[in-house]
Amino acid sequence: MKVNTYRAGPSTVVCPREAITQTECDQLKVMVVEATLGGAPAVVLDLSEVPFIDSRGLEMLLELEKGCREQSGRLKLAALSENCTEILRLTDLLPRFEVLASADQAAKGVV
Repeated sequence: MKVNTYRAGPSTVVCPREAITQTECDQLKVMVVEATLGGAPAVVLDLSEVPFIDSRGLEMLLELEKGCREQSGRLKLAALSENCTEILRLTDLLPRFEVLASADQAAKGVV
Protein backbone atom coordinates (compact mmCIF):
# COMPACT_ATOMS: atom_id res chain seq x y z
CA MET A 1 0.00 0.00 0.00
CA LYS A 2 1.22 3.48 -0.81
CA VAL A 3 0.99 5.62 2.33
CA ASN A 4 2.47 9.00 3.20
CA THR A 5 2.66 10.46 6.67
CA TYR A 6 3.52 13.93 7.91
CA ARG A 7 3.14 16.10 10.99
CA ALA A 8 0.62 18.94 10.95
CA GLY A 9 0.74 20.85 14.19
CA PRO A 10 0.01 18.45 17.03
CA SER A 11 -1.36 15.80 14.66
CA THR A 12 0.09 13.12 12.48
CA VAL A 13 -1.60 12.89 9.09
CA VAL A 14 -1.65 9.45 7.46
CA CYS A 15 -2.52 9.43 3.76
CA PRO A 16 -3.30 6.05 2.19
CA ARG A 17 -3.26 6.22 -1.61
CA GLU A 18 -5.53 3.32 -2.58
CA ALA A 19 -8.56 1.32 -1.46
CA ILE A 20 -8.50 0.11 2.13
CA THR A 21 -9.08 -3.62 1.93
CA GLN A 22 -8.05 -6.64 3.97
CA THR A 23 -4.68 -6.72 2.22
CA GLU A 24 -3.74 -3.18 3.25
CA CYS A 25 -5.13 -3.14 6.79
CA ASP A 26 -2.07 -4.45 8.62
CA GLN A 27 0.30 -1.89 7.10
CA LEU A 28 -2.08 1.01 7.67
CA LYS A 29 -2.77 -0.06 11.24
CA VAL A 30 0.97 -0.18 12.03
CA MET A 31 1.43 3.35 10.68
CA VAL A 32 -1.42 4.74 12.79
CA VAL A 33 -0.25 2.93 15.92
CA GLU A 34 3.28 4.28 15.41
CA ALA A 35 1.85 7.79 15.12
CA THR A 36 0.04 7.47 18.46
CA LEU A 37 3.12 6.03 20.14
CA GLY A 38 5.03 9.08 18.94
CA GLY A 39 2.89 11.20 21.22
CA ALA A 40 0.58 12.73 18.62
CA PRO A 41 -2.68 13.67 20.38
CA ALA A 42 -4.54 12.97 17.17
CA VAL A 43 -4.15 11.02 14.01
CA VAL A 44 -5.84 12.29 10.89
CA LEU A 45 -6.57 9.78 8.13
CA ASP A 46 -6.60 11.76 4.90
CA LEU A 47 -8.83 9.57 2.75
CA SER A 48 -8.89 11.86 -0.27
CA GLU A 49 -7.28 9.18 -2.47
CA VAL A 50 -9.19 6.20 -1.06
CA PRO A 51 -11.95 5.14 -3.45
CA PHE A 52 -13.29 2.23 -1.39
CA ILE A 53 -13.23 0.67 2.09
CA ASP A 54 -14.17 -2.99 2.47
CA SER A 55 -15.62 -4.66 5.60
CA ARG A 56 -12.20 -5.48 7.05
CA GLY A 57 -11.16 -1.86 6.46
CA LEU A 58 -14.22 -0.68 8.38
CA GLU A 59 -13.37 -3.01 11.27
CA MET A 60 -9.83 -1.65 11.25
CA LEU A 61 -11.09 1.96 11.40
CA LEU A 62 -13.15 1.08 14.47
CA GLU A 63 -10.13 -0.62 16.08
CA LEU A 64 -7.95 2.41 15.34
CA GLU A 65 -10.53 4.82 16.75
CA LYS A 66 -10.72 2.79 19.95
CA GLY A 67 -6.93 2.51 20.18
CA CYS A 68 -6.47 6.25 19.76
CA ARG A 69 -9.01 6.93 22.52
CA GLU A 70 -7.24 4.46 24.81
CA GLN A 71 -4.00 6.41 24.22
CA SER A 72 -5.85 9.64 25.14
CA GLY A 73 -5.82 10.66 21.50
CA ARG A 74 -8.30 10.98 18.69
CA LEU A 75 -8.74 9.59 15.22
CA LYS A 76 -10.20 11.93 12.65
CA LEU A 77 -11.20 11.16 9.07
CA ALA A 78 -10.67 13.80 6.45
CA ALA A 79 -11.56 14.36 2.80
CA LEU A 80 -13.74 11.31 2.35
CA SER A 81 -14.88 10.53 -1.16
CA GLU A 82 -18.60 10.30 -1.85
CA ASN A 83 -18.28 6.54 -2.07
CA CYS A 84 -16.49 6.18 1.29
CA THR A 85 -18.96 8.55 2.95
CA GLU A 86 -21.82 6.45 1.61
CA ILE A 87 -20.18 3.21 2.84
CA LEU A 88 -19.83 4.65 6.34
CA ARG A 89 -23.39 6.00 6.24
CA LEU A 90 -24.93 2.72 5.05
CA THR A 91 -23.13 0.76 7.76
CA ASP A 92 -24.19 3.28 10.44
CA LEU A 93 -20.54 3.99 11.22
CA LEU A 94 -20.43 7.62 10.10
CA PRO A 95 -21.50 8.99 13.52
CA ARG A 96 -18.63 7.10 15.21
CA PHE A 97 -16.02 9.32 13.56
CA GLU A 98 -15.18 12.96 13.45
CA VAL A 99 -15.20 13.70 9.72
CA LEU A 100 -13.82 16.93 8.30
CA ALA A 101 -13.53 18.37 4.81
CA SER A 102 -9.71 18.38 4.66
CA ALA A 103 -6.68 17.05 6.50
CA ASP A 104 -5.56 20.62 7.19
CA GLN A 105 -8.90 21.43 8.81
CA ALA A 106 -8.75 18.24 10.87
CA ALA A 107 -5.19 18.87 12.03
CA LYS A 108 -5.90 22.49 13.01
CA GLY A 109 -8.95 21.43 15.00
CA VAL A 110 -6.88 19.42 17.47
CA VAL A 111 -5.92 21.20 20.64
